[in-house]
Amino acid sequence: MVQAMAAHGTGGVDVLRLVEIPEVELAPGEVRVAVRLSGVNFWDVMQRRGLVPLGPADVPGVEGVGEVIEVGAEVDSLRVGDRVAWSKVAGSYAQQVVAPAWMFVPVPIELADEDAARVLMQGVTAQYLAESTWPLESGDSAVVMAAAGGVGTLLTQFLVARGARVIGVVSREEKRATALSAGAENVLVDSERLVEEVRQLVPDGVGAVFDANGGDAALRGVDLLRHRGALVLYGAANGPVPPFDLGRLGNGSLYVTRASGRDYARTEEEWRGRADDVLARAAAGTLRPIAGGVWPLSEAAEAHRQLESRASTGKLLLAVS
Repeated sequence: MVQAMAAHGTGGVDVLRLVEIPEVELAPGEVRVAVRLSGVNFWDVMQRRGLVPLGPADVPGVEGVGEVIEVGAEVDSLRVGDRVAWSKVAGSYAQQVVAPAWMFVPVPIELADEDAARVLMQGVTAQYLAESTWPLESGDSAVVMAAAGGVGTLLTQFLVARGARVIGVVSREEKRATALSAGAENVLVDSERLVEEVRQLVPDGVGAVFDANGGDAALRGVDLLRHRGALVLYGAANGPVPPFDLGRLGNGSLYVTRASGRDYARTEEEWRGRADDVLARAAAGTLRPIAGGVWPLSEAAEAHRQLESRASTGKLLLAVS
């Protein structure tokens, strides 16, 4: 039997309970990995709320770091003892995960477990947003919402590496230092005056607004853009963005897009290319995940509370083994 954190029904953090689940047999092409650390993401919260499907045995979580402990037939890319990371394996709040070998990425020897666990999923998101969804030119400017979070801090680093000027937006004053440490040139605390404050810094508007929050407030991003700028939506922590009049985009020939990782890692080759790039940058020290809290698997509910309350900064982890 394998210990795991499962959701008994859907709802608040009280539905999360520590359980034991049977081991899964390996199919050809699959490997078994002992989980050391599991990442905590808003996707997991949506799983718990019943908004997206849970993993096998109603276990949330999709990412982590661990060690290969069994290799199935027809697998030649991994060996027992290999240290790997992943961000697409359902049911990762558990002592073991089983999935096709291609879903696991070898971790460079220079990269510590915690850094690998913190950087992969959010790093791949930041990578496709900055490098593919709306690549800014050197000297351009961007607003990054939730700039002290896991994606926000990494996205800021990717944008700065491209030569962009980043204005970070955080929910609380105490998060300002985290966003600044990631490379943001200016950091604003979100308020009703946000549009005015950004326009004071960049009177002509910014080239892109990257918004993970969603909800009604996300549409403020349209008012922050320069001509031919883009509002890039990639999350919905505050709920869906409401319908709006597309005529608002005509003043400046503006763009709005909703980016999804499914469309930026449609093949094994594309996924591995982005994942390898992120881990290589992290191993070289040019991409630095911001440390967040670490809780034992048994306290996953508290990690979810921290994430949902926006009290946390950086990437949150569960210590599994």
